[in-house]
Amino acid sequence: MTLEELKALIQKATENYIALKQKNDETATEITALVKQFNDLKAENEKLRDGGDADIQKKMNDILDEISDMRTKMKTPAQITTHEQKQAMHDAVIKPLIGEWTRGKTQGTAADFFKFIETVGAERLKVLNITNADEGARAVAQVLSSDVIEYAREFSPILGQVGRKPMTRDYRELVLVSYPSVQEGIENVAGTSITETTTQEYKEVAARVFKVNAKPRITDEATFGSDIDLYGSLIRLLGREISIYLAAQVLYGNGTGKNARGILSSNRIDITDGTGKSWLPTLAADPANARPADYYPVVGSGISASLGADDAAIIDFLIKVKNSLPTMYRMGSTWHMNTNTAEVLEKVRDEQGNPVFLASYRDGGELRLFGYPVAIDDTLPDIAANSTPIIFGRLDMAFAISDGAIDKMLIDPYSVDGCTVIKMDKEMIEIVNNSDSIIVVACTANDGVA
Repeated sequence: MTLEELKALIQKATENYIALKQKNDETATEITALVKQFNDLKAENEKLRDGGDADIQKKMNDILDEISDMRTKMKTPAQITTHEQKQAMHDAVIKPLIGEWTRGKTQGTAADFFKFIETVGAERLKVLNITNADEGARAVAQVLSSDVIEYAREFSPILGQVGRKPMTRDYRELVLVSYPSVQEGIENVAGTSITETTTQEYKEVAARVFKVNAKPRITDEATFGSDIDLYGSLIRLLGREISIYLAAQVLYGNGTGKNARGILSSNRIDITDGTGKSWLPTLAADPANARPADYYPVVGSGISASLGADDAAIIDFLIKVKNSLPTMYRMGSTWHMNTNTAEVLEKVRDEQGNPVFLASYRDGGELRLFGYPVAIDDTLPDIAANSTPIIFGRLDMAFAISDGAIDKMLIDPYSVDGCTVIKMDKEMIEIVNNSDSIIVVACTANDGVA
């Protein structure tokens, strides 16, 4: 795709965006007029006695239906560019800029990256309708950083399954651990003093910062190889490695230093025989007997290093896991496991020797357990003694991450002679949300009986 074709594509997308936004604005004006008409009728109706006028009420209902229809037809303005087209823009504009800037340092023309964008790179950025030099510099820096995270998300599904929410370093929130109580009512004819009932109680969960950085260096000989897409290769490889690190942090971070408190770490899972926090209920009459808000519930298989003694036991156990998840979270729930664990379940047979969890062509050939989809992520552990190989439920409601204030990616051709150093430093924040929105499976004989 040529620069002229890219320019025409973006121009078309912009025109469509403006046209749709104008149409939405006109619709919004009509809705505002209808709302005023409705409020006027409502005020008139309330002045009448005996519950108002039936004709006015009908007009009001008709207006509400019309408003609802108009709002339904409104569409969110969006650019028409596809992922492939955006990637083509990136390849045609951003990558050449990086190469030109890196080569330019040998000629003394690239003393500052942002200055380079303002001068040498200005024409290329204008093609993308980024005419302001400062905006262009920020746009390029954003692409450098966001590309890495996009590759990370594609490589590790767990990063896309957990929730995203805006947080700060000191973000805190309350989690309900005890509902208010009620009691039998009385006809208080004798003026009896009514006993007070208990109120709800909460516990606090707090966010934690965790960080990742990278600092690879590339020699000038490699950089100046015109047949090598150095930047593209670096981003793909760096994205892959960062995804492995972030996924490991989300699952196993030990909570020390700049580490996350991972979902399957000892900070979140405690299956100590008899006294483990993960065996406790989410809610209890006495909040002191409830599971701490930072810990997830676990269902044990009853046998070490296995999901069950035989196929029938495995099926019964998975039914127990499914039914252990509160009904409010079952809609939209997913089973999470790695390939090896999925293979164990695919081999489960009924009495006639037929696979129980056979992938159906009607489901696109994907494995489903009791109607719920299975997400395969090989960063999850294998079945082993006291391991936690399966998570069932709503990960997006159980654990959340957020981009922190630090998000840098710099290209440094000066610090190391004959090399270009790529410096990336990223801060993220994690927190538990509703800890009972997932059930963690443990291959253990341990339980909560002291």
